Amino acid sequence: MSNKRIIASLLIALMVLATAACQSNGDVNPGGNKETNPAGPVKVQAADLLENFKAQTVPEKEADQAFIKASFKLAASLLNQVYAGEKEQKKTLLLSPLSVATALAMTANGAGGETLKQMENLLGSGISLGDYNVYLHTYLNRLSKAKGAAFSFANSIWFKDQADFVVEEAFLQQNVNYYDASIRKAAFDLETVRDINQWVAIKTHNMIPSLLDSLDDLDRMILINALVFEAKWEDPFEEGYKHKADFTNLAGKQQEVDYMNCTLYQYLEDESCTGFMKLYEGGEYGFVALLPKNDKNFEGFVTGLSGSQLEQLMGNIQECMTHISMPAFSYDYDASLVDVLRALGMTEAFVPNQADFSGISKSTPLYISDVIHKTHIDVDSEGTKAAAVTAIEMKAGSAMPVQEPKVVTLDRPFVYMIVDVNTGLPVFIGTVTDLGN
Repeated sequence: MSNKRIIASLLIALMVLATAACQSNGDVNPGGNKETNPAGPVKVQAADLLENFKAQTVPEKEADQAFIKASFKLAASLLNQVYAGEKEQKKTLLLSPLSVATALAMTANGAGGETLKQMENLLGSGISLGDYNVYLHTYLNRLSKAKGAAFSFANSIWFKDQADFVVEEAFLQQNVNYYDASIRKAAFDLETVRDINQWVAIKTHNMIPSLLDSLDDLDRMILINALVFEAKWEDPFEEGYKHKADFTNLAGKQQEVDYMNCTLYQYLEDESCTGFMKLYEGGEYGFVALLPKNDKNFEGFVTGLSGSQLEQLMGNIQECMTHISMPAFSYDYDASLVDVLRALGMTEAFVPNQADFSGISKSTPLYISDVIHKTHIDVDSEGTKAAAVTAIEMKAGSAMPVQEPKVVTLDRPFVYMIVDVNTGLPVFIGTVTDLGN
């Protein structure tokens, strides 16, 4: 599967595994059908093996400082690396650190040796994978129970029905226990591409209509995480408080766009930026915007953001009157995260005959050949809709003080997050650098 393959819009985290040393038995399959089926969902060809793997009771552990610090670090590191590596026309981007983390954790459950150590360090900054599974299992389930906002996630593991590819049952059981993953055995042919794309479309509420164009002869397994977030603002922007004004993009060009205005009471500031948090209905999720004070070096601001800075900003929200003005926006984003993850220290997993995924299959040596991430977001006067998918491909081989109101106008490139208010952690993090069509 090509790293440059275009995948549908929305926040999706996909992991695809394939054997590193297996025999080729034909040409690469052509692209799957991307059109919606007017007759509704079609019957899935892949055999559902979930009846063989019943979820067992696992421990729970609420997010503490160790998990929160590690998660802020991962979010900032992903944003730093992805933004620095993108071309100017793709500097408006969106990532779901949570989706990436979930897909990688599922894969890590089959890793060993140095491969596992590197993945543990990337995900949890030293937290053992066993503890990380417990944290993430508890966190994902808590997010899905939030009031007001609708957050949902789904995980699935698809593996090739091939006699010489034997998947370890302990690996599958672990991912059923902690991530409620569905297990599918399939031919990895055109029908499998259709089935996977249909699963992605359903689980992302059609925000990402498809994931794959084809499957390679060497592909052996695909682990998929899909996330969806939908919420209305706690206080919607009123129609009478909208206006048209210019947004100055990254290249310095002015673009006339629609702005939404309101007054709120959650203000953020440090030496490098100002910002705000606007709550969604239910008060358990918030939209956070960060506007650099230096309007001449947006790239320096984004690539210099650290997990500790994000944690401090979220931990020091000031309760003061703040007049905000922000544009409505909607876009899709997709990227391969292989180079990003290598730069963050996860190197061995991508090396044929060196990566250790013996916990997935002892019969076939595996390595990660691609990590595909796709996202979609809509932000308007009513609220926000967002989705993400991550895929990993493996192949053979309160009371307000009286004071002067703050003003934050997002009329030039800015960073934004959709955060879990309880921990401050970003479920999504992105940048807006251009609002042209």
